Amino acid sequence: MPNLYFFKYFATFLFISLIIGLKSNAQNKGSFDIRIHQIEYIDAESEQLTYLDSESLVKELRLSRNYNHVYVELEHNPDTQYSFKVTGGAGLGDWEKSTNEIHLVGLSRGEHQLYIRGESNGLTSNLQQFKIYISSPYYLKWWFISLIIVLVIGVFYMFLVLEAKLLKERKDRNLQVSNLEARAYRAQMNPHFIFNALNGIQTAKILGGEKEFNNYITSFSKLIRNTIEMSSVDRISVTEEAKYITNYIELQALRLEEKIDLEFKIDPSIDQNEVYLPCMMLQPIVENSIVHGIIPKGKSGKITIDLIREGEMLRICITDNGIGRVAAAKERKKYANHKSFATKIMRDRIDIFNYYNDKKLSFTIEDLYQDDGNAAGTKVTLLVPIDLKTRN
Repeated sequence: MPNLYFFKYFATFLFISLIIGLKSNAQNKGSFDIRIHQIEYIDAESEQLTYLDSESLVKELRLSRNYNHVYVELEHNPDTQYSFKVTGGAGLGDWEKSTNEIHLVGLSRGEHQLYIRGESNGLTSNLQQFKIYISSPYYLKWWFISLIIVLVIGVFYMFLVLEAKLLKERKDRNLQVSNLEARAYRAQMNPHFIFNALNGIQTAKILGGEKEFNNYITSFSKLIRNTIEMSSVDRISVTEEAKYITNYIELQALRLEEKIDLEFKIDPSIDQNEVYLPCMMLQPIVENSIVHGIIPKGKSGKITIDLIREGEMLRICITDNGIGRVAAAKERKKYANHKSFATKIMRDRIDIFNYYNDKKLSFTIEDLYQDDGNAAGTKVTLLVPIDLKTRN
């Protein structure tokens, strides 16, 4: 029995060895080597035609981008059928049958892999593999593209800097023009106001006597001093403006036969010392109310000035109980010698102030009427930013 077991194990060992030997022979007979006689191409560095024979083969070919073709000559054997494929950007990913001469023409830029094999009597050869690299032109290289991007960004930045500089120069010129215009308007307004005030001296002397004349001169000198002080500033606090308008109304009342009442209604939320108004902006409106509204009426008049805070804006309403604009237009001939600059100056000065402020000033005039349709006066509304900005 032991001999029988030994015989069975020995037979199994021989069978396995036979199978392994057959597989090994099959593998040895299933492949063979193919020979490459020559490879021709234009070298990228030397730009010269380069020949590689079987003794000097290299596995990496660097081709010139201008002459990007390769010629491969294989061993001539009628019993061998050759085929090749090129992977990468060449678009030849499938095996192509060939003779013993392979021509690769017009390869795209970049890296490719060339595979060559042969088939003979049902056997497939070992693969011959080559790496082919075709350089890109300098204008497609990363450093050149990066340089172009940097140059474009630099040019764009310089353009922005130049545009900002030109914009600043234009703004500076506009500011200079605006400042000159503002000074011109104040220069035009101050003599106009002084002329009207001086005009009342004779009336005060004739109608009121020496006492009233002295009072008028005192108020007039005080008003002139305040006007001169304001000639060099662009804005004035609510407190100072209220005193100035009050003094002006008192001066006008001295030379008129009828009394003029003035009432200020100031929103308690307004800090009168910290909130500013455009300088010499309310005085022309008040002057218009007196000359064109109250004087033609022939009775005592009243002017109400309301200051109301609305968010970041200040609403200023100057209301009079005069004859209204329609009746004033009919009475214009009686005051032909009086030329009112108030409306034009107001609009021009508002345009100048709007140049400095994002929140714009505005100016509207409204005719007031009683229930029976008769004129009840005029209301002028001026919107001013709480944070009023000026050229200074």
